[in-house]
Amino acid sequence: MTTAPGATPLPDLDTRERIFHLVRDFYRQVAMDDLLGPVFAAAHVDWSAHIPKLTDFWAKQLLGEPGYDGNPLRAHEPVHARRPFAPELFARWLELFESTVDERFAGPLADRAKSRARRMARALALLLDGVHAPGSVPIDAGFTTHAPVPRAS
Repeated sequence: MTTAPGATPLPDLDTRERIFHLVRDFYRQVAMDDLLGPVFAAAHVDWSAHIPKLTDFWAKQLLGEPGYDGNPLRAHEPVHARRPFAPELFARWLELFESTVDERFAGPLADRAKSRARRMARALALLLDGVHAPGSVPIDAGFTTHAPVPRAS
């Protein structure tokens, strides 16, 4: 945990439960956002299925937990085909993600989550814009699972 002088310590994203709360709180904001909400509404997102899938994704990214085996970049192509994602959508998504993390969490895994989100937004924007790596090399989304950061006792 990180403590600012005079402030209540913020926990790190070091448990699946905390990751679930981040995902739930973040996507609640997204769904209600004036810019992003209509995109998710047009995609007919089933939040009861999507939140657990996203929790699995972030638990794999941050804690090294097995469970997510999808391709987040390719999963967004059908939605983009129906309602193209504009650059401001990626910027707003990232702004909300980072502010949600910063308001609720602090530490190496919170920093890793923000870094991964920035890389994911860049890679997704490039892919959906038709930019591909040369030959058979995929665009690096930075989703290499690293060993988890040791949890504080």
